Amino acid sequence: MTAHELIIMGGLVICLGIFTFVLSERLAIPSIVLLLAVGVLAGPEVLHLINPDELGVGLQVLVPLLVAIIVFEGGLVLDIEALRQVSYPVQMLISVGALVTWGGATLVAHWVAGLSWSLATLFGALVSVTGPTVITPLMRRSNARERLRVLLQAEGVLVDAVGAILAVVVLDVLVTSSTPLGGAFEWAERLGIGIAIGAFGGVVLGYLLRFIGAKLSAETTRLSTLGGALAIFTVAEALSPESGIAAAAISGIVVGNIDFPHEDEVAHFKGDLTILAITIIFILLAARLRFADLLALGWGGVLSVVLLMVVVRPLCVFASTLGSTLSIRERLFISAVSPRGVVAASVATFAALELDRAGFEGSNLLIGLVFMTVIGTVVIQGFTTPWLTRILRVEPMTTIIIGANDIGRALGKQLVKNDRDATLIDNDVDNVRLARQVGLMVVEGDASEAPVLQKAGIRHAETLVAVTESDKLNLLVCQMARSQFNVKNVIARADNDSTAQVLNDLNIRTMNPLGASVMLLDNMVRRPSTLSLLSDLDAGKAVREILLTNPRLFGKQLKNINLPGEVLVAMLRRNGSLFVPHGATQFQRGDEVTLIGTQESVEQAVQLFSEVGADMLISPTRG
Repeated sequence: MTAHELIIMGGLVICLGIFTFVLSERLAIPSIVLLLAVGVLAGPEVLHLINPDELGVGLQVLVPLLVAIIVFEGGLVLDIEALRQVSYPVQMLISVGALVTWGGATLVAHWVAGLSWSLATLFGALVSVTGPTVITPLMRRSNARERLRVLLQAEGVLVDAVGAILAVVVLDVLVTSSTPLGGAFEWAERLGIGIAIGAFGGVVLGYLLRFIGAKLSAETTRLSTLGGALAIFTVAEALSPESGIAAAAISGIVVGNIDFPHEDEVAHFKGDLTILAITIIFILLAARLRFADLLALGWGGVLSVVLLMVVVRPLCVFASTLGSTLSIRERLFISAVSPRGVVAASVATFAALELDRAGFEGSNLLIGLVFMTVIGTVVIQGFTTPWLTRILRVEPMTTIIIGANDIGRALGKQLVKNDRDATLIDNDVDNVRLARQVGLMVVEGDASEAPVLQKAGIRHAETLVAVTESDKLNLLVCQMARSQFNVKNVIARADNDSTAQVLNDLNIRTMNPLGASVMLLDNMVRRPSTLSLLSDLDAGKAVREILLTNPRLFGKQLKNINLPGEVLVAMLRRNGSLFVPHGATQFQRGDEVTLIGTQESVEQAVQLFSEVGADMLISPTRG
């Protein structure tokens, strides 16, 4: 192929990639799914418009450079404050989880897909990664909880580095016949070098960007960021081959958490570059796919992919999250999100070429199984993840708590226990430390400053609760939440009666700790039986307040609804008024329903009131 033909092919790849990305947004289809399809169609197997093999060694040069940009950008958007809150499960996922995946995938590849032990071991290393290039758009589409998004993105960025180095070291052991122990030392050495260079380079680049941004233009800052990222990757590769991905990931995290001028513009610029890099890589790698490689695996290959998703991944997640604060539903959601992407496909391509040179047989089966895994996980999880977000009820239910004092921490723990997101804000170092020790999400800073509230996620918050000892601060933050960020449910602690009156005039609910304690004690003395209904619920009992969103119940009378099991509709809040419903009460859009009953019955009733299509729970004979 001539240079002119290569130019035409390169331009075609870029144009197809951009067109596919635009089309995916228009059709609301995961972009990676369409990119894979377009790459296969444009490749030698169908239309023969693109043949990546014509690039020769250039493909092995281009892909790692683009992967470095992608991984750097993935690290750039990781907030270190949010990462701290999920540090334990992330550490476990990229260590214990990677080992479990490696071992499980190896067994599946050998016993089910029929690969030799050598190739199966290499396959296990290749698919021990997840794809940040796929996870990031998936998280945008699924609208999952903040800590799940951070956890999955952090896992994708960091495990890519761990898994890529692991795969290259396993490849070296196979090709050079070195010992497994020597391979383990080599893996640790390369990973350590990558982390060290990434951390040092990230600090240097971050502070250079402060100087450059203060003295020069935003355009220069953006280009300096790109140049610095590629320089860190290059230095790492020069000192230790295949350590560049680790260096790019770590440096991205470091730079992303150093404040410098034009930071937002840099993030947008890097985001655009990343999208372009993803489109180019996926189309080129998909175009290399050979149908014969997939057919050679047969149903064993398909079953292998299924087992990786429904057996190996859940084993990895549950083994890695023992002792964490993640709920069962959150663990199931994480188990269902493990798409493989650019790193697995690109390293597999490199490995297949090296195995061919070394005279290994069956490299076509290896590359076929890797691509089958990439396609299967991307396509299936690309469509099912948003659906699972709703089914498992892991959508954001964020409550911002102003104050990480005793009350704030206790409230945060209770909300998390009830599967709600809670983010605390406090500028007291001791309060922040104590909150983090119990696994709560905390932003350190002054809650009266809008950027701090935005960092805590107030734009997506359902509720804000101000519980600091300062009535003045509580009043100010509540006013900001209501006027600037349109938070509907705002609650404030008010120790002073005059402050409470001002808050009430603003239609902000208030709570006086002293008054609440007196009222509780009074009820314990005069109405012990009534109070115990709410305060002494057995382990199997529950109280839930939910928003009615099932349109099939709008206009229905309470008596015409078949409530599941042992559950009672205790109260109804409508247009700010609270009342006890009776049989003839008709439900309306926006009603807030309080349910009391057994845990199982209440959960079923929640499904009834909050989901469309619960026909079997609505009496067909009445109303």
